[in-house]
Amino acid sequence: MAIPEFLMKAYFDNTLYQYLIFLVTVAAAVIFSRIIYWGIQKFVKKIAAKSKNRFDDILISVSEKPVVVYIILFGVHIGWGMLSFPNFQKIPVYYGHLMYMSVVLVTAWFVSKLLRGIIDTYLKPFAAKTTTDLDDHLIPIIGKLVNIFAFVIAIIMILEHFGQEIGPLLAGMGIGGLAFALAAKDLLSNLFGSITIIFDKPFKVGQRIKLDGFDGFVEEINLRTTRLRTLEGRKLYVPNAKFTESIVENVSQEWARKVKFEIGLTYDTNAVKLKKAKEIIRKILIGHKDVNSEKVFVHFTEFGAYSKNITVIYWITDKDNILKVKDDVNMKIMQAFDRAKIEMAFPTQTVEIKKSK
Repeated sequence: MAIPEFLMKAYFDNTLYQYLIFLVTVAAAVIFSRIIYWGIQKFVKKIAAKSKNRFDDILISVSEKPVVVYIILFGVHIGWGMLSFPNFQKIPVYYGHLMYMSVVLVTAWFVSKLLRGIIDTYLKPFAAKTTTDLDDHLIPIIGKLVNIFAFVIAIIMILEHFGQEIGPLLAGMGIGGLAFALAAKDLLSNLFGSITIIFDKPFKVGQRIKLDGFDGFVEEINLRTTRLRTLEGRKLYVPNAKFTESIVENVSQEWARKVKFEIGLTYDTNAVKLKKAKEIIRKILIGHKDVNSEKVFVHFTEFGAYSKNITVIYWITDKDNILKVKDDVNMKIMQAFDRAKIEMAFPTQTVEIKKSK
């Protein structure tokens, strides 16, 4: 079969036909990589799941996407072999640099995923069994350091490939060390903040804290920031340096939740009924299973503008059901007052009209 004449036109030392072969080879590699990816998802993972060794599960899980990229890069390399640039010798040089960088970065990606998989599979369950929380905080940070380390090694390899000697480069960094320290001040502050959180342990993952007017649950502690989930459901990323500068209230560590409120009785309420009201409230609180019976305060504290006020203070011990306990207590007080015919007050005014003589 004759090749059409327009495909024989040459550009940069190669015909359009050669470029077409290159593109077809790359496209074939992409299709083949997708088939391999599908096969891993459909069959290989299921086979590996049946084995008792968890390492093969990790290896397959972390390698499926890097393998796809490796196959595509291999297809690009095979297709590139169809081309030649005798009059444009810099093009193959640039291609070689680009291919080397791609392989090194994909390998760093694969290594970091593999090490993270090992940490998640082996170290996290081990840390969960220990009594200290220190390792629970350290493991996510170790995972991120592993990522950084893998890509730092990759960057060093790339620099060496381009003929950059690492020794003089590191020595040169000493000259600009002060400038770097100034530029990285916030980064270092946040890093020291994360170290403070790990060792001082003002809170841990899963606990509720208050900081600078924000209220939420700690979801993750990272090298630079700590992620909170606010009570409104929003994600909040707090720089770790904030925790060394601000007052942090650990709500989860409270032994019980204090509740304080006032009940106003009408001015028609006599001393006998007022005393009865106090006894009703005290009895309900002391008898409630989720209220600390040793810390119940019920006192007639004020002659208000519209009512005789009783101040009530108590502590709820069931911290997971604060609103439910308050609702239960309030309903019981209201029902008991209705039975005893004790009236609660609301703002009123008495107007006296004097007749003129």
